[in-house]
Amino acid sequence: MASATLYGIFYYTMDNLDKYTNHNIKIEVPNLLGIQINNLNDTLEKLELRYEIRDSIYSENHPMGMIIQQDPKPHSEDFPNYIKPNRNLYLTIVKKQEIYKTVPDLMSNVNSKNIGKTKLERLGFKVDLEMRNHKDRDKVLEIRFQDEIVKAGRKLLKGATLKLIYGSGDKGKPIELPDFRGMNIYLANNKASEIGLELEINYNDSVLDFKDSNRAVIFNQYPSPKTDNKSFISIGSLVIIDANLSTPLDSIYAKDTVGLNYNI
Repeated sequence: MASATLYGIFYYTMDNLDKYTNHNIKIEVPNLLGIQINNLNDTLEKLELRYEIRDSIYSENHPMGMIIQQDPKPHSEDFPNYIKPNRNLYLTIVKKQEIYKTVPDLMSNVNSKNIGKTKLERLGFKVDLEMRNHKDRDKVLEIRFQDEIVKAGRKLLKGATLKLIYGSGDKGKPIELPDFRGMNIYLANNKASEIGLELEINYNDSVLDFKDSNRAVIFNQYPSPKTDNKSFISIGSLVIIDANLSTPLDSIYAKDTVGLNYNI
């Protein structure tokens, strides 16, 4: 009697376990490759399957939302593959493609902040404006991205926010006079342009080419914040500087010259 009872319990348990685990019920793993993720729900509901996005990657060859990988792999004659109902298929899809745009040369060819802003926005960038004391009104002085100066030709992600810095036109307004000594001509020209000063450069030894002229180091200037006790100067003023190739670059400017192309 006890044996019969135990057998009955065992049979009932195994029978219900088979039903609970969908024993002997199997579905051919569908091929979802190339399908858009938004069109997937109806297909899988009919098959009593679910899905989970395991990963998303960028691709230039496939549209956004396309399924490009799946696990388990799809059923085929060469690769029979089955799955039980209510199980997950793990998918990899294509996410939004990153588009990069080239930053144009606004310093050489554009004299208006409004034109510069329009050019950048047409490329898909977001633009913030910032005014800086400078003798030229509305002149584009520099472009920055995440606090770094952006040179023309650099590629940035479409939609990135750029800061366009332009001149105030306050010619004659006093600004702090920088000490150019120890800089090379390349750095000094950039600094002078940034704050609105004019430079008159005198070379005191043989300068053979344009590269040499940029590499020459300043050893004297007039007026000077040191020797002439002049701490301020008017925007638009002229500073006379003397430079040569024998004066060493001040070590504090060494990091600013790494990777510079002195031929431009």
